[in-house]
Amino acid sequence: VRDFTINIDEDEAYFTLQSPARELSVIMKIKKENNKWQKPQISKFSGQYKDLEPFLSPDNLKLYFVSNRPISKDSTNTKDMDIWFVERSSKTSEWSQPKNIGAPINTPGDEFYPSVASNGNLYFTTIKKELESQDDIFMSKWENNTYNEPIKLGEGVNTKGAEYNAFIAPDESYIIFGGWRRASGLGSGD
Repeated sequence: VRDFTINIDEDEAYFTLQSPARELSVIMKIKKENNKWQKPQISKFSGQYKDLEPFLSPDNLKLYFVSNRPISKDSTNTKDMDIWFVERSSKTSEWSQPKNIGAPINTPGDEFYPSVASNGNLYFTTIKKELESQDDIFMSKWENNTYNEPIKLGEGVNTKGAEYNAFIAPDESYIIFGGWRRASGLGSGD
């Protein structure tokens, strides 16, 4: 069990359930009813491909996640890991069919760990070989109903090593992230 996101009312949560060898990875949903958490179930949009790292938007109307599912509905060929989302019109509505977030976020490489601020700005991890670093955290501004070209966060976050699992505060006042084997760290990943 990994990756966790909960709605603002704290009565709906999503997490990743993975098999030990990671050949199976699904997004689970759990609801609280009458002040008691119910049995988790596989989310209706998950279960066929490797889905992981759910993140609810601050308004709880979009759920971002990572998947290797095919972009075309006519294909069964999986691809690299991309950022996808489902959306709904209200907190009690059903989720839409999954939608690939597309370029400039998704590339021929892997994208991971989506986190979204209230203004729609998207923070995520990717590897860009031309930067000669490991996993880095990028941000793409949401402007005019589209995402701008992602920019790499500065040295206060990114190093030559790996940075990942970012959580951005809804107002972007702080970011929490993992760093791998940093000089100031206490273990492998901090």
